[in-house]
Amino acid sequence: MSKKPTNKWLAITVISVGTISATLNASIINIANPILASDFGVSMTQIQWVVTIYLIIMSSLMLLFGRLGDRFGAHRIYIVGLATFTVGTLCCALSNSLITLLLARVLQGIGGSMTVAMGMGLVTTIFPIEQRGRAIGINVLMVGLGNVAGPAVGGFILAFASWHAVFLLSVPFSFLAFIIAALWLRSPLPRQKDVSLDLGGSILFAATIASLILFLSGGFAGQEWFGLVFVALLITFIFVERRVKSPLIEPALLKNRRFLLGNLIAFFTYCAYMMMQFQLPFFLKTVWNTPVGTVGLLIMVGALCLAIWGPISGILTDRFGASLIMPLGLFLVLICMLLALFLSAEVNIVLLVVVLVLAGTGNGLMNTPNNSEIMTAAGREYASFASGFVGTNRSLAFCLGTALSASTFTFAMTLPGRFPSLLSAFAADAILGHVFSLRSVLMVGVLFVIVSIVICLYLIYGKKD
Repeated sequence: MSKKPTNKWLAITVISVGTISATLNASIINIANPILASDFGVSMTQIQWVVTIYLIIMSSLMLLFGRLGDRFGAHRIYIVGLATFTVGTLCCALSNSLITLLLARVLQGIGGSMTVAMGMGLVTTIFPIEQRGRAIGINVLMVGLGNVAGPAVGGFILAFASWHAVFLLSVPFSFLAFIIAALWLRSPLPRQKDVSLDLGGSILFAATIASLILFLSGGFAGQEWFGLVFVALLITFIFVERRVKSPLIEPALLKNRRFLLGNLIAFFTYCAYMMMQFQLPFFLKTVWNTPVGTVGLLIMVGALCLAIWGPISGILTDRFGASLIMPLGLFLVLICMLLALFLSAEVNIVLLVVVLVLAGTGNGLMNTPNNSEIMTAAGREYASFASGFVGTNRSLAFCLGTALSASTFTFAMTLPGRFPSLLSAFAADAILGHVFSLRSVLMVGVLFVIVSIVICLYLIYGKKD
């Protein structure tokens, strides 16, 4: 059996650095896309591959690395992931063409998927169960901060430096985390040498996820065909996995009520949250004509509240249990989405700040107890796989939420033209049309949060395992 880390707080610090670096680089590049397109002399359609390729690699490989973590030791995969991510990030910073940047992003995505997939599993096994809530709270905080703070941090850096600095920012922190992890990070669990690797299923799963993301991302000819490819690959994946001895997705966990419902709660809540987060910068720019720097600062309000309440909710979960804290967080997210429906050209900034505060607070209160329940349900035997599954679920929710936000908004913008007698005011005023479309997106988000609340209440009060 591997030796336990000498200091569990040092271990979670290393894990946090790797996690926030990987998730930050998934979102921080968005704000640099116009500059990258200009420097490389390419279209925005082409430059979107800088984001898409990273998302494909991250989402499609985490389950495989989860299995590898169970077999070879989660800390070993994590350390290799940090090294790979650091080298990939440095290559991104040194890139001088779109092709070299895309290749570097592939390498960066491989390393990032290793660190994110292993992070929560390591936290679960290193910390005793009475401290698991606060430890997972810190990990959830890093994931949330990385995804939410990316555009704001990127905007601040680009105000003073070139796009290369966006990548260089992560290099020293990732390298230091790699050195510390290589010297001191150990998993308390033995290697499970009997765990079989379903390489065929892994390849099929990666292809299935890649086709789904390509279909949702859009922006290129033949996009609709990837929807058909996704359906065909998904059916093939299910057919093959039902017949292999050790499938990629552990059947025992899918039959576990707490594990399955907890992931569904996270999926619908993340989707709703991303639908709102994707639209707010456009609302601020188009309706309120807010400067870019101010937009970044406002978005940071939600990230700050997430930073505050993520660890606090972990402490509260350890003390009072997930059944009290998790529904409270979900109800705050619902209130946040309902208040956002009142955003318009006439309301002042106070309402927006309240919305962002409730969004960060609600997600901070929901994420930690929910992830604690998911990882506890999985048990130490499947800790690495469960961590990879949670990361994959989160990435797909972010992707789907963004795609649904954009498609719903675009569809709503066409409705005044289709029904001029009913929506004549929205057709005549571009600002009113934008507000109407924003509210259409938010209503879909509200439905998603209600679904999450219903599942949560069923999980708490329904039939137990």
